[in-house]
Amino acid sequence: MTDSASLQLSALGAIAVTGADAAEFLRAQLTNDVLRLGRDRHLLAAWCDAKGRAQMIARVCETDDGYLLIVPEELIDGLLKRLQMFVLRAAVELRDCRDTLRISARHAADLPAAGAAHWQNDVVQLGLAPAVDGGARALEIAPAAHPAPADAMATNDPRWLREEVDAGLPNLVAATQGLFVPQMLNLHWLEAIDFDKGCYPGQEVIARLHYRGTLTRRMFRLFWHGELPAPGSDVLDADGARAGTVLYGTEGPHSGQGVLLAVLKTSAANASLATAQATLEPGELPYPTPE
Repeated sequence: MTDSASLQLSALGAIAVTGADAAEFLRAQLTNDVLRLGRDRHLLAAWCDAKGRAQMIARVCETDDGYLLIVPEELIDGLLKRLQMFVLRAAVELRDCRDTLRISARHAADLPAAGAAHWQNDVVQLGLAPAVDGGARALEIAPAAHPAPADAMATNDPRWLREEVDAGLPNLVAATQGLFVPQMLNLHWLEAIDFDKGCYPGQEVIARLHYRGTLTRRMFRLFWHGELPAPGSDVLDADGARAGTVLYGTEGPHSGQGVLLAVLKTSAANASLATAQATLEPGELPYPTPE
């Protein structure tokens, strides 16, 4: 991937998965088990190709008639076409909800805890890991015609993206689809992989890495200085050798600096790193990453 990829991430949208076979369909496609869900909780999951490379990271919640997959809007058209190929004769309907649902970022004192889902009529709030200052965060999904709360923020607002990076939450865009096994995106530490459930695309590759392999690349949080690197940008070591790939980042409160997430070779994590546009400094993730 090159540095010509777009710097501006798309906002989040939703794909509705409904029908009598919706649960079994998603259970057979995703790395996580939707049968663990109820309307009171949500989870992260990846959808992978046969080689175990992640094509999507979705936040999944249960609805009255199925499930919602919360993903970047820019991926929805392609995901719908590819997912439809696996429906076959199953009683499953896939629907683009970009025109019918509003997804907003929320900060408020009365939001649900991380991992919890709170429904009120036809509006659901999905509690997320708190901000660095401890403030409660959530995604709110509501009918498009429903007025947005005064504190609502777009899900591609740089301030919100900064919180997502600080929470160590990976995000795939078109430039980074199909590049990484889920463990390289720290998804096993984010409880987005169920190693005990049945088969799904790429399951053998993912399980082999988990039980027999060694993780030589994983996601790190880094501070950048210079110009914001685009998703898919190469991370280089002091010798100019490729050490990793930028997932996404955002500017900080001051121009010329910010924070990003990148998948790096573990052997290069403490090296002097840079992209074509910026120097990089190591940061910390808010969850354990045992070697």
